[in-house]
Amino acid sequence: MEKNKTGKYLKYAIGEIVLVMIGILLAVQVNNWNQRQQNEDLSKQYYLDFITEVSSDISTLNKRSNSNERMSKNVSSIINTLATTNELSDSELTLFYKQNESLGFESYFIPETSTFRQLESNGAGNLIKDKELRDNLYEYYTLNERNEKNGEISVQLHQHNIVTPNIVKNLLTGDYLQNNIGSSLNRSKLDLETLRQNSDYLQALLVKKEMCESQNRQYKIIKSKAEQLLNLLESE
Repeated sequence: MEKNKTGKYLKYAIGEIVLVMIGILLAVQVNNWNQRQQNEDLSKQYYLDFITEVSSDISTLNKRSNSNERMSKNVSSIINTLATTNELSDSELTLFYKQNESLGFESYFIPETSTFRQLESNGAGNLIKDKELRDNLYEYYTLNERNEKNGEISVQLHQHNIVTPNIVKNLLTGDYLQNNIGSSLNRSKLDLETLRQNSDYLQALLVKKEMCESQNRQYKIIKSKAEQLLNLLESE
């Protein structure tokens, strides 16, 4: 102040402040750019993971549907045998047993959900920027959850309580045991007339056929939704 240089010091101080502010703004911009880049990379990874899992779901649905179709055809063949045949040759008997054996297994669709659960737990739904894609994701996984809690559990209950016990116990004939364990255990051979008069066995066949067809109708809806979702993911 003695040398009348106050103005120069003020200009210097203001210049320092401006430089600091520019530095802060640049740092903020760099940080924002880095964050955007990280979000874009994470978003891309989510898309790739969803593509992998939805593709796997479609493959699984195809396998389950094909299995159900085979079992439904086996039921029709068994019923036709009961309706038209009184005696079975050795080869026909072997086929008849195999057809019945196939009905002791259930078809059950469990979708891949790890990526969706991770998305939800991380609160990262905003990384799916396209609204149509985001809506389809939630619709698809809601559909699967509803099917698993209602349809598939119902199938399990019917399979375990009606189908499997009432079909398997009627397979334990003398000739079946002879072929499988080497001894008939003095049990009677298969009698088709006895099966025709067995209401529990016939009910199990009809329930199994309806289960397979009902599941496939639902699987068709889920598969259509999965294919639509896959197309959206791949376009993104």
